[in-house]
Amino acid sequence: MAQWGNVEFSDLVALRDKFEMLQNTVDDFCIQVTQEIAQIVFKNAGLRTPRKEGDLINAWNTENLKKEGTVYKIEIVNPLEYAEFVEFGHRKKNGKGWVKGFFMLTIAERDLQRNLDKIIREKVDAFIMEALQ
Repeated sequence: MAQWGNVEFSDLVALRDKFEMLQNTVDDFCIQVTQEIAQIVFKNAGLRTPRKEGDLINAWNTENLKKEGTVYKIEIVNPLEYAEFVEFGHRKKNGKGWVKGFFMLTIAERDLQRNLDKIIREKVDAFIMEALQ
């Protein structure tokens, strides 16, 4: 008959307790990361916004942070009536010709998509490492 030796389970119990604590803070972490990611887009959209008068740049806002199933969503909006026309472009007043859009939010979102996996991975890794120490 083989002899298995002694096993100390206190470290496994401590690890289990840390994972339970981690599970209880996941929602708060996801909300924080969602807000941080929105701030990146918010900042980049603001940097691309024309500075002619200042109303347009000051109107950018984040709102409606919500969780739908396992997805966290937040809206980045500019409620000014003419923001959409500056974003996507519009016909000139006389109807002849087109004023090009600035695509402030469109480009900011596209730029974020390029780095989003890396940003989230770094934040998740840091969150787990902090929780397990």
